[in-house]
Amino acid sequence: MRTPARSTPSDAELNDAWNAALRGDREAFRAAVTPHLGELLRAARHEVRYRVALGDFEPNDPTAEELVGEVLIRAWPERHNRPPSVRLSVWLLALSYLAARELARREARLRRTPTESLEDSVPPEPIYDDDEEFWEWYQPDEMTRWEDAVEAPTMTPEEEAWTDEELTRTLDPLAREVFLLCELHRVPLSEAAQALGIGLDDAARLLEEARRHLGLGEDRNLI
Repeated sequence: MRTPARSTPSDAELNDAWNAALRGDREAFRAAVTPHLGELLRAARHEVRYRVALGDFEPNDPTAEELVGEVLIRAWPERHNRPPSVRLSVWLLALSYLAARELARREARLRRTPTESLEDSVPPEPIYDDDEEFWEWYQPDEMTRWEDAVEAPTMTPEEEAWTDEELTRTLDPLAREVFLLCELHRVPLSEAAQALGIGLDDAARLLEEARRHLGLGEDRNLI
């Protein structure tokens, strides 16, 4: 027996779902973000490799799937802060960079803990009003299978490894994020700048810096 093909939500349906999510509908939020999980997981895999190379993460701790969960935990309470002109998919990608940075800081703080006085106050963790409830609701294996969400890769594993390695070497982290949004995820520069909260001129300079670092011409795309 053949499994019926999954229908793809229309733009209007996704827009309605997001508007309902803004009113507090969690199921609508799930419906709105589900079509973007594949791209988000792709970005998370790059972030995990990058942070492992920097020594911020241990291998597979966190996994890319766990990082996606962290992004969605952050996205729910901050959904009202998404700029209207930034697509939901791009906003989620920008949040993945922020979530990875926060996890890296958390891990660094945990590593320092044994050497710090037990009497010192512990810096507060990020607070989400419904963290435990979120994890009860957010079940990626039930929500969608990762193999269903992720499209076929456009690069070989060797090409992806080379890209991550080169982007890790002495490149400004923000330049790396601009490059990945524009080159890997095909986001227009103006939208990438707004998603990352920087000016267009700064974004253009950082993208040029990243391309020069990788030995790419202005019109040549690596990914």
